[in-house]
Amino acid sequence: MTDITEYIISVKDLVKKFGSFVANDHLSFEVRKGEVFGFLGANGEGKTTAIRILCGLSYPTSGKVHVAGFDIYTQREQIKRNIGYMSQKFSLYDDLTVFENIRFYAGIYGLSKKMIRERSGILMEKLNLTEARDKLIRELPLGWKQKLAFSVAIIHNPGIVFLDEPTG
Repeated sequence: MTDITEYIISVKDLVKKFGSFVANDHLSFEVRKGEVFGFLGANGEGKTTAIRILCGLSYPTSGKVHVAGFDIYTQREQIKRNIGYMSQKFSLYDDLTVFENIRFYAGIYGLSKKMIRERSGILMEKLNLTEARDKLIRELPLGWKQKLAFSVAIIHNPGIVFLDEPTG
């Protein structure tokens, strides 16, 4: 392993335990900016656990982890502001409209009200969802939901995007 500033993600000897169960056992890897990196493995191999740690949603048991130059132990909020995340299950809320979902996620990512208005308009136009602005998510076709779920994960222009089960 070399200097962490060279990498957008740097993981060294990551261990995550749940009681006696070891989900991640001394996982080490590095990802440079612009690279596409993926975890492959069977169900229960620790892929989602590792992604949750990299997103600042869970602490590792041990190891060194830096994401976007930030330390996973002390700078989780900075990590969250610099990443996008699309879960394996749709993260959109069925009982909210297209616009309400966009506004909600943009707010979580810290965008100002002005930026939310600007980016939501651009986003709905790009996705051809302007006419569906006030439709509930549950009323949308699956393809539209997928496009929208990915789009809200990147509405704040993150340097890193995590896709959990992207083929699902």
